[in-house]
Amino acid sequence: MKKILLSGFILLMAAFPAYSQDLLTLESAIETGLANNYGINIAKNSQQISENNASPGNAGMLPRIDANAGYVHGISNAKVTNLAGFVLDNPSANSDLFTAGINLNWTLFDGLKMFITYDKLKKLEEIGDLNVKISVENTLARIMAAYYEIIRQEKETEIMKEQVRISEFRLELARLKYETGSGSELEFLKARVELNADVASLSNQKTVYLNSMATLNELMARDVTSKFGVKDTILFSYRLNYDSLRAGMREANRNLLLYNRNAEVSGLNMRSARAVQWPTLGLTTGVNYLNNQSEANINNYNRNFGAVVGVTAYMNIFNGLNLQRDYRNAKISYESSELEVKQLENQLDAYLLKVYNEYLNQMELITFEMENVSLAGKNMEIAKESFEVGSISSLQLREIQKNLLDANTRLVDAEFKTKLTETALLLISGKLLR
Repeated sequence: MKKILLSGFILLMAAFPAYSQDLLTLESAIETGLANNYGINIAKNSQQISENNASPGNAGMLPRIDANAGYVHGISNAKVTNLAGFVLDNPSANSDLFTAGINLNWTLFDGLKMFITYDKLKKLEEIGDLNVKISVENTLARIMAAYYEIIRQEKETEIMKEQVRISEFRLELARLKYETGSGSELEFLKARVELNADVASLSNQKTVYLNSMATLNELMARDVTSKFGVKDTILFSYRLNYDSLRAGMREANRNLLLYNRNAEVSGLNMRSARAVQWPTLGLTTGVNYLNNQSEANINNYNRNFGAVVGVTAYMNIFNGLNLQRDYRNAKISYESSELEVKQLENQLDAYLLKVYNEYLNQMELITFEMENVSLAGKNMEIAKESFEVGSISSLQLREIQKNLLDANTRLVDAEFKTKLTETALLLISGKLLR
């Protein structure tokens, strides 16, 4: 039985291959993820569209030039009589009409709407750029969290392995005592059941560990079955300063900048709604050519070629007060967008303070749990020696074993949560993407 259990444990350990030959650093994971992530590339495509749209021509600031040409041939039954007594009677009169021209139309003044529209397009380009940066930041934060999660699960796997080794030690002693008559079968069976439970927990941990690797592969947009190793140490920044984080948030938080740009666009929409109430002046010019030859007319040839130039003016006098309504609605939308900025600032302030408090708490917990792990480890060594000589029961050993498991798990969780809160603070303050 001992050989069977040992063989099963060895096989289970073999399921956790060593990936040191394919070590994936956090920097490499970030580089790969930012280059391949689908969400980032989609945001970049949208930003490219915004950049293409931000042109003077799209804002209506440039003239429009059109060229046209045409030819029409006709056959008709023509009868014409003029006052001079000339009579034309041609049942199959042919006619040919040639036309060609180049025309320019240019809006000279429209209440400055074209300039407002151009400013709006530039703001939309900035919004597109901010959306890309937001996508990059969020992906960066998720990649970092996924990487740290693998480290966490790897450490918890090692903790579970240690639990299995302790349970094997306990089972071996229980077996020896049972075979020599100094122990009971009940204690032996109990030790065996609890070893099986620890092995099952380790097997479940294997699944969690492999799934965490699949998550990171997905974020990096590569084969989710790719195997790799990670650095097993989580490094922490020097204790972050709240005032510095809050100042950074007000200046560089991408979502706050995005809301401000949207508010500026609303302001431009309000100006644009006012601009349409002004008259529109335009310039029209061109060169036209006409050649008309017809057997169905007394004047059977007509040719014109020349330039034209003109000025147009347009102004709406009354359209059911819709211009005033559009302006009032645009003004309300602008006021709402300013309120949304203030609301987001308030929400970010609250979120920053909560995360920072959690960050400080987790930093303190790391110190406490490191001491607890040290004490629990020493306690475990003493307990193993005491159990060998029979001064403590298997139940007491199991309880001390559980204390060691809990202490190690709490330390790993505290390290992981500290790094997550640290990442969240850098993200909200605009310092994650440098």
